[in-house]
Amino acid sequence: MNQPSTQIPDQKRPTMKRIEMKFRLDDCIAGQVAQWAREHMDVDPNCHCDDDDRYQVCNLYLDSPELDLLRATGRVGRTKHRIRRYGNESSLWLETKRKKRMVVKKRRSSVVEADFYACCGAAAYGASGGLSVFRGESAVDAVGDHWFSRRVFRRGLQPTAHIAYRRFARTAQIDGQTVRLTIDDGMTASPADGWTVPHASGFRPDVRFGYGKVLELKFHGILPLMFKDLLRTFTIPASGFSKYRHAMQALAASRGEGSMDSQVESLCYA
Repeated sequence: MNQPSTQIPDQKRPTMKRIEMKFRLDDCIAGQVAQWAREHMDVDPNCHCDDDDRYQVCNLYLDSPELDLLRATGRVGRTKHRIRRYGNESSLWLETKRKKRMVVKKRRSSVVEADFYACCGAAAYGASGGLSVFRGESAVDAVGDHWFSRRVFRRGLQPTAHIAYRRFARTAQIDGQTVRLTIDDGMTASPADGWTVPHASGFRPDVRFGYGKVLELKFHGILPLMFKDLLRTFTIPASGFSKYRHAMQALAASRGEGSMDSQVESLCYA
């Protein structure tokens, strides 16, 4: 039997830059927008026709011990670091995402789940929650020379929360570039359990959060004519929405810790 590698291959992928616009939708408008997208755009490759054009996404969000990402403070607070699984796939996606106004810079690479866990060591994934392999004297040897691991180690990041949701997605090719429309709903969260990223079929959330659904339009450069037509058809104002901050707020409330401070409250819609 082949043993999993003890080093994650460092896939050199350029940072992707694009514009992302967010909108909050009620269920009625969300259904109409989804139907519009089915009529004007193509099925996203991640979707399965027997699942109503949707797929499950589960993210493990990382933050500093001081929760700098939550509070948008310091170096950590400027960039999201997360590990993502689509549905029940065996591969994981290591991602960073930085957003200024509506311009997003994103870098991601895919790794084999077994390789990732082997690099981190079994203790980091046990029920104890473990200590991150990325923290400690042997961290560099353990994770190898992988861009994501280096960032996590240098910033002292640790698992904070699982966030899962269903995603409706459609795509289109315009002037040689891919544009995407996504609608997320059924947003749920639970505290992180070490470095594990649950499969869709095994995720047991502690809380639900967010009301309605979140529409995102993703494109390069100027707003495509297709999306201009969409926004003329449906009068929906743009609105920021932070899944991570809303999830952390809901988890705190479920523990009886009350609401977040005013700083975090204001960032929930950033």
